[in-house]
Amino acid sequence: MRGISIKFYTDDGNFDIVAINFPIFFIQDAIKFPDFIHSVKPEPDNEYSQGQTAHDTFWDFMGSNPETTHMAMWIMPDRAIPKNFRTMEGFGVHTYRFVNKEGVAHFVKFHIKPMLGVHPLIWDEAQKLDEDADFHRRDLWTNIKMGNHPEFELAVQIIREDQEFMFDFDILDPTKFWPEEKVPLQKMGKIMLNKTVDNAFSETAKCISSREYCAWN
Repeated sequence: MRGISIKFYTDDGNFDIVAINFPIFFIQDAIKFPDFIHSVKPEPDNEYSQGQTAHDTFWDFMGSNPETTHMAMWIMPDRAIPKNFRTMEGFGVHTYRFVNKEGVAHFVKFHIKPMLGVHPLIWDEAQKLDEDADFHRRDLWTNIKMGNHPEFELAVQIIREDQEFMFDFDILDPTKFWPEEKVPLQKMGKIMLNKTVDNAFSETAKCISSREYCAWN
């Protein structure tokens, strides 16, 4: 699973959108998130670098929480292994509630669509590239430096608040996605990555939790 983060700097404050490359998530109740994170950590006795979702604790969690089935159907095919960040789709997953100047509330989901299309790796390709843990980061950095600036369309799905119960599923459930044929995408604009950071430590948002490290570029 990979993520995309976009930060908007506005006169009213900063707004962050964090998107993963799947339209849904493992859990319905956020209180289960620590349990999910613990299930993909290294083994407690040796802390060897694991394949995370390849070991037993993860599948114990999946088997104990039936709502994870939908996510399992997304992470097991080749789509789970993006060819590169330039051809990876992003989904906001969670539903936002926006209120316009007339005071009318709408539910909103964000989408980030790569202009180059969505391209995954097959398993054999991924096994070869696994020797280079920085392959995706290097591909993005190199292409930006070469002038091959990745472009993405930012789009939203919008449902009026009074339409919430018109669907046969809970639209606020993160294990469900909104079918685009029922809730069409509305394009908002285009995003181009045309510059790399000069100092990744000072310009990139980072989070450090326990012994795990994650960075959103």
